[in-house]
Amino acid sequence: MNTVAVIGRMLLALVFVLGVMWLLARWARKPLGGKADRVMAVLARQQLSRTSSVTVLRVMDRALVLGVTEQGVQLITETELSAVEEALATEATTGRSRARARAALPAGEAEPGQPESLAGGRATALDGSVLSPRTWRQMVHAARELTVRR
Repeated sequence: MNTVAVIGRMLLALVFVLGVMWLLARWARKPLGGKADRVMAVLARQQLSRTSSVTVLRVMDRALVLGVTEQGVQLITETELSAVEEALATEATTGRSRARARAALPAGEAEPGQPESLAGGRATALDGSVLSPRTWRQMVHAARELTVRR
């Protein structure tokens, strides 16, 4: 068999597999039930380290702040849901204004305080996944920072 044909078939198979993975990732993100019907929902999650995070969970009309580690889940505090929703709305508004400011920057120019290698681009459905180019740029940037001689 011709080498070019074999390479072509391999690339076609790779594109097919990546496409299936992308479709499965999109399908997995959709909630199983209607959002309004759920009694419990994750409002926010912040990763602290590789194995620990803080999560804000909505349960009925309360917001629970939970610490999540490999050892288990621990209640940090319980608060009013309205205060958390206001903070999340403010954060979303700030994020949108940051996105508008980023869109106003010339193509490829970094935001203040952001490495040039991570500049540009809008938020996409693939952000944070292994398929996202931004994830790979961040990994390369982190590797460069670790290997720089100072």
